[in-house]
Amino acid sequence: MRNSVRKALPLTLAVLLAVSGAVFAGDNANAVLSLSQDTFSGVAASESFDFTVSAAGVVEFKQLSLTISLTPEGAFNLGAVAFAPGANTPISPGLTPDGGVITGGGADFSGDFTGDADLGVWSITMADDYDGSEVTIQIDEVSIGKSSSDFDLHLFADNGLMITINPPDPPDPPPVITGVDPASGPQAGGTAVTITGENFQDGATVTFGGTAAAVTFEDATSLTATSPAGNVGPVDVVVTNPDEMSATASEAFTYLELIEPVLSATSDTDASLDYSLPGSGDTADGSDGEVTFSVGFTDDTGDAGAGQEITWTITNNGSESVFLLPEGVEIEAGTTEVATSSTGDDGSATATFDSEGDKAAGTTSISVVASTTADNSDGESRELSQTFAATWDVAVAAELASITAEFTLDREVFLQWAVASQSNNLGWEVYRSVDQIHFEQVGDLVSGDGTVDGFRTYNFMDNDLPQADVLYYYLKQLDLDGTSARSDIIEVLFSSAVVQLPTVNALWQNFPNPFNPETIISFDLIEGSVVTLTIYDTVGQVVQTLARSQDMRAGHHQLVWNGLDVNGIKVSSGVYFYQLRSNNFTSMKKMTLLQ
Repeated sequence: MRNSVRKALPLTLAVLLAVSGAVFAGDNANAVLSLSQDTFSGVAASESFDFTVSAAGVVEFKQLSLTISLTPEGAFNLGAVAFAPGANTPISPGLTPDGGVITGGGADFSGDFTGDADLGVWSITMADDYDGSEVTIQIDEVSIGKSSSDFDLHLFADNGLMITINPPDPPDPPPVITGVDPASGPQAGGTAVTITGENFQDGATVTFGGTAAAVTFEDATSLTATSPAGNVGPVDVVVTNPDEMSATASEAFTYLELIEPVLSATSDTDASLDYSLPGSGDTADGSDGEVTFSVGFTDDTGDAGAGQEITWTITNNGSESVFLLPEGVEIEAGTTEVATSSTGDDGSATATFDSEGDKAAGTTSISVVASTTADNSDGESRELSQTFAATWDVAVAAELASITAEFTLDREVFLQWAVASQSNNLGWEVYRSVDQIHFEQVGDLVSGDGTVDGFRTYNFMDNDLPQADVLYYYLKQLDLDGTSARSDIIEVLFSSAVVQLPTVNALWQNFPNPFNPETIISFDLIEGSVVTLTIYDTVGQVVQTLARSQDMRAGHHQLVWNGLDVNGIKVSSGVYFYQLRSNNFTSMKKMTLLQ
């Protein structure tokens, strides 16, 4: 076939070509042209391919001319181009090459054809040195007619027929993100996040807020990424394919603030108590020795955590049994017991204790540790605890009216306490602590006055102080029969400010005034002196002596009068006078007691 199309054109084709420049409006003006294929891919050098030009609705078809342009012509083997008429095309073929423009066609006046026709088949061969780049074949002109004076010319501008060889692959569609799950995680990172969507490619990268994540490619619709560490708040999630096409899910992932669980003490952590009466310590009845310690628990959301198990570890360090209420579980001296409870809806849990004893009972103390284990918002386990302490003792036999402590110029602690009355009092021991839990005795016994109904003051100077911001003291009163009792705890705050000495001796107005039941009498000494402070009634009778020939240091002093006379009897309402006498100073002021 290809050899036949290279023969000289018959006269009829020459006549047709001679008049092909003119356009006649014939019966084939409405014929519709088409190509069997408009794209060929993967065509290599020296390879051939065919395509067919067809027309629908031709009338008395007897002659044909088709002109194509091959661009660039160097990509083609022009000498191997061939044209053959279609199976139902009643013409004899011909071929006229002219560089990159080739015309093929023929005429057959012995018959005609009406209907849909395959006008001709082009066979194209690529050049031996074709590099595989994109090239085109354009159908410039198609002339169809039944005679040289009755034909219709279809131009490329009208039919738009073109064939593309080896067009570049169309770009892959960009990725699309349709879901990010879970949508939040800890700021420390490490959350496995599933990203769903479309058009993901193997080798795609993912960033959270601009920070790269470790990525596993599942398929074109799913990626798994491990969130990197980030800052608290929402961030963009970006998927980028290897072709650098990307998709962004705005603020699709939120880094959550790290929230630690907290176990806090919601009651006092240290308690000093009198014993309950014997026989009442194992029952929750509101007796003197009862103390309740409580904790509050917040979970990894920062809210109160209900149902959290709290372990209470109780160690009895004293000489008497302690009871865990309301069950009345006995914790014997020198033993440790463990109990559990759960937090309520408000996140709180409590433990109540009591101890009983008579005048002969020794001191008893317990240390209590409330503990639990909980995860933080990053899923890390935390051990939480709070420590409590309680001490029980027999009530002080000597009736303390006051106890004060202050920090001196010489960086010493001066303690002073007043006793309204005392019975069988051997003396006082002073105990000190830096943590309000562990106390030790400091100094020697401060001798007592046995049995005295009158008012009496005692002093103690602690001049060997530990390094601490605050110190705690209590008094242990010892009786002649060997029994003991303990006072409340007082604290002394250390200050870096310079302590200023008074510049004049002064006796200040009592406060409050009028008063009931007690009042504070303050005075200043510019130097150490022997002091007597006496209270008189309106007729000059001595009512009470708060200090009798007592050595006192320079500085500010306070004494308390509780409204009792020397016999320990409450005085009546009225006006009273108080007089201060020191080495070189005497002063008197008036005060009023209102019952």
